[in-house]
Amino acid sequence: MSMQIRWVSVVQRKLRAAKERRQTLESFTEGREMQRRLRAPAPSGKKLLVIRLDDIGDYLLFRNQLGMYKKSSLWKAHAVTLLGNASWKDVFTACDSACVDDTLWIDKAAYLTSADYKLEVWEQLRARGFETVIAPSRTRPLVLDDLCMLAAAPLHNIGCVNTYVHPQWNQVSDALYQRLFKPADTSLHEFHFNAEFAAEICGVRSEAKRPTIDVHFPRPLEQPYIVCFVGANTRSKRWPVKRWVEFIERYSREFSGRVIVAGGNKTEIAMASAIEQRTGAQSIAGKVSLPELFAWVEGAQAVLTNDTMAAHLGASYSRPTVIVANGVNYRRFTEYAHAGIEQVATVYPDVFNRKRRRRGELSYNYVDAISSDMASIEAATVLTALKEIL
Repeated sequence: MSMQIRWVSVVQRKLRAAKERRQTLESFTEGREMQRRLRAPAPSGKKLLVIRLDDIGDYLLFRNQLGMYKKSSLWKAHAVTLLGNASWKDVFTACDSACVDDTLWIDKAAYLTSADYKLEVWEQLRARGFETVIAPSRTRPLVLDDLCMLAAAPLHNIGCVNTYVHPQWNQVSDALYQRLFKPADTSLHEFHFNAEFAAEICGVRSEAKRPTIDVHFPRPLEQPYIVCFVGANTRSKRWPVKRWVEFIERYSREFSGRVIVAGGNKTEIAMASAIEQRTGAQSIAGKVSLPELFAWVEGAQAVLTNDTMAAHLGASYSRPTVIVANGVNYRRFTEYAHAGIEQVATVYPDVFNRKRRRRGELSYNYVDAISSDMASIEAATVLTALKEIL
């Protein structure tokens, strides 16, 4: 891709980001106005609300710290409620239900599209009478985490210094909190950041040195296999079908194990189907539950994945994992080796590697990465990375 085309693509992204910034601030203001309809706050007793509404990948990097609230001398006398994202409710139920006293679940899609549903959630939060609310997410959405905290109307609140790409969002968000945590090292991997937050807020830290899942599931396939996760939440994070096909063909020439292709949404199911037809790999995309997907990862010889939840799932089960990533927020999510966590390798596009060598440990945000960057990563490079960690 020519530099001119790349420049046009980046400019378009920046314009969309500016529009998003304005719309979000407007939605936040509208939400605060809607909350005037709620009953007067009435905090009652030692009740603590922990807000964690991120997607499943973020939760996997946080969940080892959730139990610290009940173990802490600061909070153990409190009834702890988790406000969670319903998309990972099954995982929480299987792995972490003993960590809290109660739960409230939000359907994020409904929350972001239905004013009635949003108001219903806020009314539930207001009625619970929480004394303290803790919002530990490092990147905290104004219209989600922050409006839910305001709806709960606690006597005390604690958050993290917000790290959205829009400084204006962060200024508005941080001003809502009485106490803000800021790590000494702002480039910490997300898992270590969550440990630092828990240590500061709870006075106690999990013994886990890497993401871990102690709950085990029956092995779905006895013969050796690898799992390839072909999806991601944006196109600019997805390795294209053509590259996956090339990788599987190369892998199959050198290894005898089966190849399982996984994904969740319609785009990923279509990608997995195309790969299955062209390579003979087995697609489980859209055919298994989240706990069943955990079982497939736990039993795999290795995991190949884009920068998505599967990377953190593979690391949590200590599976050799190769992440194919565009470099966005790389120090936080994909630099496992730099974080001292073994058996995870990351392959980036050459354009990112060149910038990194030239500019050092740069901040590489969403607008800097385009789809062709991922397409430029060759299958042979990914296969080499896999061989090095097997």
